[in-house]
Amino acid sequence: MCEEKVLWILKNTNEELSSSNLLWIYFLVSLGIALQVGAANWDIIWHGIVNVESFFTPPHTVLYSGVGLSLVSTLAGIILSLKYASQSTESILSIHHRIPTPLKLIILGTLVEVFSGGFDNWWHSNFGFDGLLSPPHLMLISGMLISIIGALIGTHLSDSKTKFKVASQLIAFGILWMVLVNFVFMFTLPFSEGQYFNFNPSPTAALVLGSTMPAVFTAIIFYCVQGISFPFRMTVVSATLMVLQSSSTIVSNVYFAGLFPLYLLNILVPLLLDIIATYTKNNNKVLVFGPSKDLLRILFSIAISFSFITLFFPWSVNMFKSYFGIDLITFESVAIFEQLFWKFIIPILMPVSFASAYFGILIWKRFYAWPRLTNAFRIVIR
Repeated sequence: MCEEKVLWILKNTNEELSSSNLLWIYFLVSLGIALQVGAANWDIIWHGIVNVESFFTPPHTVLYSGVGLSLVSTLAGIILSLKYASQSTESILSIHHRIPTPLKLIILGTLVEVFSGGFDNWWHSNFGFDGLLSPPHLMLISGMLISIIGALIGTHLSDSKTKFKVASQLIAFGILWMVLVNFVFMFTLPFSEGQYFNFNPSPTAALVLGSTMPAVFTAIIFYCVQGISFPFRMTVVSATLMVLQSSSTIVSNVYFAGLFPLYLLNILVPLLLDIIATYTKNNNKVLVFGPSKDLLRILFSIAISFSFITLFFPWSVNMFKSYFGIDLITFESVAIFEQLFWKFIIPILMPVSFASAYFGILIWKRFYAWPRLTNAFRIVIR
């Protein structure tokens, strides 16, 4: 009896240690992805300033430092998972079962990222300068997406009850948000004409995708974020994205550095929404004759999506310039914004974004409420 109790205590202690340590692993992987996606944005700016034909550039150094951080963290996660395993790890099958599924996703994503580095070097050596959309770049951002999803799921499933878990989860949401929207940019920005290949998107396709998908992803992410119990959850997620976006594209060059004080004003929208959400939660009487809590959650998510143009500046306006025949370069994005504001952003983009965000949330809720899907998801992840 005493021996069984000791074994039970050791097992649960190991699981606690494993959960706590893996939470740090997931956080470090998230930081690695943040370095990668930030450096990828800086790389676009760098290409615009310097005539780049080499793989070895400062943005690439930061980017693959992020890959290295993700790789080292993943290896540490594998070691920790096996170390605290409560069953034998002699066979390959046993090892496979002792590694948590979120970590397996991260392993897959990291392997894709590492392979894309060698592929990108080979591409530069054989085809010279490449554009934004190229096979190695697409592979890299796909690896980032897989890894950050794994890190976010792992953080969410952690048994830890600490504030660090909450902070890690919110930061991971901010990084996921940036990766998803950057995935859209791959297929909408007219920066993909390389030395030998032109992968620039159709202006019409860029208009449709750029008007809908960023709003959909933004609204879904913030709808999910509002399920986390923290008073300034939307502010933290937005601040995470703003740090990455501003450091890589605003203050990284003389053309946009002067816009930094204006860019900081983006934080006011999520901050105000967090204050309203906290007030309505603490004063339930406010909701008696007003919208339901879920409707407020939807409206707050859509409100954040309206800030997309300024949050993701300058890329957000460059998606549409080809369709409207605006022949200006990236560093003239303020002029592009001015030309689009009254003839497109206000009368067309805002209503389309509202509708896209709303229907995106409805579809997400329908999927999330589908028992077969959610039960299968829980089984696979656990």
